[in-house]
Amino acid sequence: MNIRIGTRGSDLALWQARHVAGRLTAAGHVCELVILETRGDRIDDVPLQSVEGKGFFTKELEDALLEERVDLAVHSHKDLPSAEVPGLVIAAVPTRASAAERLLIAPAAHAPQQPFLPLKRHARVGTSAPRRAEQLGALRSDLQILTLRGNVPTRVRRLREGRYDAILLAAAGLDRLELALDDLLVVTLPLERFVPAPGQGALAIQVRERDAELRALCAAVLGDASAAATVAAERALLTTLGGGCNLPLGVTLRPEARGWSALGFLGAGHPQAEHRARWCRASGADPAAAANALGVRLLSGASTGEGPLAGLRVALTGTESAAEELEQRLLTLGARVCREEVLAIEDLPAPELPARLAALRRGDALVVTSANAARRLSAAHVPSGVCVAAVGAATEHALAVAGLEVHLVGSQGARELAQTLALSHGAHVLFPCAENARNELAEALAARDVTVERLVLYRTRARANIALAVDVDARLYLSPSAVGAAANWEATQASSARRLALGPATAAALAAAGLPHHTCAGTSAEDVCAALLAPAPVPEQSR
Repeated sequence: MNIRIGTRGSDLALWQARHVAGRLTAAGHVCELVILETRGDRIDDVPLQSVEGKGFFTKELEDALLEERVDLAVHSHKDLPSAEVPGLVIAAVPTRASAAERLLIAPAAHAPQQPFLPLKRHARVGTSAPRRAEQLGALRSDLQILTLRGNVPTRVRRLREGRYDAILLAAAGLDRLELALDDLLVVTLPLERFVPAPGQGALAIQVRERDAELRALCAAVLGDASAAATVAAERALLTTLGGGCNLPLGVTLRPEARGWSALGFLGAGHPQAEHRARWCRASGADPAAAANALGVRLLSGASTGEGPLAGLRVALTGTESAAEELEQRLLTLGARVCREEVLAIEDLPAPELPARLAALRRGDALVVTSANAARRLSAAHVPSGVCVAAVGAATEHALAVAGLEVHLVGSQGARELAQTLALSHGAHVLFPCAENARNELAEALAARDVTVERLVLYRTRARANIALAVDVDARLYLSPSAVGAAANWEATQASSARRLALGPATAAALAAAGLPHHTCAGTSAEDVCAALLAPAPVPEQSR
């Protein structure tokens, strides 16, 4: 039989088409490659999700089949739209290659001590897939996610050119092309942490539905029944969730001792706007049953307790509002979180606040180190040219909610922030704070002849009859005041929970109380995760 094989012209597509042609030729058939350019090949400088339409890498091949210009088309299965084209069928799914993702890292960006992904803070990571972008953001909210298009060699070249610190690619494509990557760090990501796209690593052999002889030939020579059933179940889940290539869905199915397991990831805002990103597990007697069970769990939008921190029990000890953003990050990562509200917040009158703000001049600064202080600045007017600085992501978020633009964010406390403030000799800093706020900011700026004016907006007080949870793996103290409020309970209870301190000031309070602890390097979620994942933290003992 003479068979015209339609393919795209990229290196990877040609490898796949030649692989299929080799199998068919070995079976005694004559094959000819017909190279076609697809819309996705022509539009290579913008994210495909911003362009109307679908089938960016498949439509021209399918049109050629329908018009009988080719007899067979070879696709990467994950590129196919979820809806079948009338008149065409998938005749075979060959044995599947690895479904995993690989992270290619420029040596200068490699940071193996960082949580979840061995990338330096704020690394620039290139990807064109919404699913990959969502998982990157869920694992590491500090990363800069940049659009990456082009064929595999082009993407690798752009990494080498320094446009990115790292890029994400499918392991199957890298294995097939056998590219030289000796100058890069190559990390294969665990499926449990980075869930691949439905059908990733699999090929789809598409023919006309009426060509019964060719269909039978493809099934006999190229088909792998197990791979076909697994890929069909994964892609059926994509259809169930109402998505196409732009749905941030990852799913992988694997046989286990009894039946099949399904692992999935669904990005934030799906299926409802309020749903956060989440990992999920399910099982079933066969691939279809496991995928169906996974779909039910994902569609519910409920917290699944799955993810890189699955099973870890974490207590956040402080005020009700101090760690709302951190709590959401930990829940997304699969941790079980409880809040221990050991402090009550009492707002204090501050009629002078508008006048104090109005007195600031260009080159001065407004420095906020707590979300509670930021909340009191709602609708406040900050004069033009005044730098608004915050300590921690939670404070930055609270200032944004209050309607203030934040120009500078520090992660390791007031002293570190003071060192990065661009203030001239004689500048003024307004510091809205708690009644018992430490003087670190004023002490750090005194040598520069910068005046720090405290403006007390609230006070904290310990709640009565404090009883902390005893069945947690880690207790994160959010502030020095929280340590003071819980000190008596700590002195009388035998708890096996690891103590973590959010920032150096809280660490100093734990040390002063004689409580062994581990210090988070800063106040971001990534600092907390790094501390939680540390295998054997060295406690800081009181002196």
